[in-house]
Amino acid sequence: MSLHLPSTFQFIQSHLPANTKGLGITTLSKRNFFQSIGDFFAEKSGKKRVSYVAVGDDFITQLHFQGEDLIAEKTIQLAQLDHFYVSEGQTPDGIIHHLSCDATVIVSAKKMEDHHIKILPCLLGENASNVQAIQSIQWVQESKKALTEILKGWPEQIAKQKEEAKA
Repeated sequence: MSLHLPSTFQFIQSHLPANTKGLGITTLSKRNFFQSIGDFFAEKSGKKRVSYVAVGDDFITQLHFQGEDLIAEKTIQLAQLDHFYVSEGQTPDGIIHHLSCDATVIVSAKKMEDHHIKILPCLLGENASNVQAIQSIQWVQESKKALTEILKGWPEQIAKQKEEAKA
């Protein structure tokens, strides 16, 4: 099953992995001082920074955009994970429900990296404007449900991979 995007998200289509099944928004990546100054002026010209998360059965990809321009991308494969934990929560104001994901990535035999990814519903579209169309909002909810189902199955899949590696 491939992801069918509403018109609000067509700009991201060419950047998504072929087998993407869910899309969300995540917190922005950290930037240095000079990048932050550039972001400030870019936002004044209508090019807001937004970071999306694409999820498939065996990957999670973060895509960092400034307007419609992809400025950074990072993918974590399920096979790279030593640990994965996902929980559902909501923002402090109680309005937006999100997923909190903690992943431990195996970098080498002696090194691991921890990652925290907060995934929110994809309610910002092209050039970071709010999603207004009812069809797009329904699609956002279905997309969130799909990525929740996928990510909740990852801890079991990781445990199974570890057992197979021991055998």
